[in-house]
Amino acid sequence: MTEAEIINKTGELARKYYQDDQYSCAEAMMKAFAEVFAPDKFDSKLIASLATPFNGGFSELQQTCGVLTAGMMAIGMVSGRREPGDENAKEEAYTLTQIYYQRYMEAIGSDSCKELLVRWKDQGESKCHCKDHTVKMSELLAKTILQLEFHDLDLDDVA
Repeated sequence: MTEAEIINKTGELARKYYQDDQYSCAEAMMKAFAEVFAPDKFDSKLIASLATPFNGGFSELQQTCGVLTAGMMAIGMVSGRREPGDENAKEEAYTLTQIYYQRYMEAIGSDSCKELLVRWKDQGESKCHCKDHTVKMSELLAKTILQLEFHDLDLDDVA
């Protein structure tokens, strides 16, 4: 599978899981990343359940955007350290998180769920815009992970 196909697949899975309110933002993004980037390492349903409290900016408190926090969890899942003392993995995860945050802010301009919801409402868009945001940011993070090669994904094995 090409990098473009992996990016597209990650976004499409996030969209699929967010459709018809199966999952919310953080859950959909995490489930997509687990299935694309770590299918043999993690149970995607368990991963989605771990992300549940991050939906709606921390359990609908409208604080930090669930897609941003889910992206950071996905980074940990893909490139975080597995053993104490693995400073290389830790630094890779930190670097990737900083780059993702910067790219997220450049693309969206705010990490506040409340601010985004108000902005989209003022623009005449409903909360459904969160679904598009989830897809866009899932693709952005997948692209970032692949560009920096901070993963152990064998592109030939991705189905």
